[in-house]
Amino acid sequence: MKTLILALLTSFTISISSAQSPVGNWKLISHLATFEGKTFDSHTALLTQRPCAARIVYRITDDGNYRLDASASACDESYVNIQQRLYSKTKWKLDGNKLFIGGKEGIGHTYSITFSGNKMVWKSEYGDVITYQKI
Repeated sequence: MKTLILALLTSFTISISSAQSPVGNWKLISHLATFEGKTFDSHTALLTQRPCAARIVYRITDDGNYRLDASASACDESYVNIQQRLYSKTKWKLDGNKLFIGGKEGIGHTYSITFSGNKMVWKSEYGDVITYQKI
């Protein structure tokens, strides 16, 4: 009986220590979406129009905030202000491997989240796949 309890505690401890958190600073590297049966990378499309967007940082904090920081991106001021305002009240919540991103009213999107090395991947029920790299 003691061996079984020890094995369960060890297994539980290992699973907790291997769990990853989205908290940190991230760079968006890909946002695959599908429209009319065709898949495209909307982030790549954005970068062709605004290369400065490659320097935008997404900050996920342990207090539940999800913010876009474009202050060091060298994008024009109006673009920076608009983007940062869009994310000024965005919240996140993780439940198992389900990540909710949205407002505190509960309006937003839920993604399945996975980690691989320094990459974080979000998959939506609509087929979108968003990939971030930790910085």
